[in-house]
Amino acid sequence: MTPTRVVRIGYGPASAQDRSRFAAVAKASAGFLLTSTVTSLTVSGRDAGAVAVYRTKPGLTRSTMFQDQYIVQLVNAVTRAPSTPTFVRADGQVMALSTGRVAVAGWFQGDEVVLVYRQARTPALAALAAGVRSSRAGG
Repeated sequence: MTPTRVVRIGYGPASAQDRSRFAAVAKASAGFLLTSTVTSLTVSGRDAGAVAVYRTKPGLTRSTMFQDQYIVQLVNAVTRAPSTPTFVRADGQVMALSTGRVAVAGWFQGDEVVLVYRQARTPALAALAAGVRSSRAGG
């Protein structure tokens, strides 16, 4: 899949609402997460949602099967709905995209888990997630 490129992605301090969106992740993490950062997410200057990055315990996340199941668990914690996300490969990265009312994407990047919460109707969730991934790759 080659999602439309999202440009002008910006990050800022997380609001209380941004942090509360990811509050359930700690409980669903089974103790595998060490640290987290949450930031607000903008596209072309408009609020688009939030990004949470979690550092995991090294070595626990090497299996693809574990990663897939763990991402489903965390995405479902954020969406608060037990559904099976769709897995897509965008620019060589496998990402899970929620399929319900709440738009959340998640993926592993080394020993980190990245979750993107999209609050706006646009851009497409896959495009937003790919844009976040690309912007994080440089930093």
